[in-house]
Amino acid sequence: ILIALFTLSTTIYASFPVKEKAVVNATSQSEVVALNQHESNILAPPADFNFGGFILGLLLGLIGVGLAYIFSDDDAFRRSAWYGFGTWLIIWLLLVAAAGA
Repeated sequence: ILIALFTLSTTIYASFPVKEKAVVNATSQSEVVALNQHESNILAPPADFNFGGFILGLLLGLIGVGLAYIFSDDDAFRRSAWYGFGTWLIIWLLLVAAAGA
């Protein structure tokens, strides 16, 4: 299922043309606004993703998340372990629901 999902998403993403209009105006000005570190958007997902933490949470479940907290101080590693555990939990629930049907 995962292989089909990744294959289709790559094909669908690349199947339509992306056109950009490059209009250069000599009188236009651009302004760069830098956000303060304390003004980050709490709804935006974090940009860092650690594949090792994800695999740890995916293969070992809640034990993998615990190991991530014990052996790593990196927040991205721990967050990715939670993502892996969430994926593991969803797969487990789907398998249990399929077995009961």
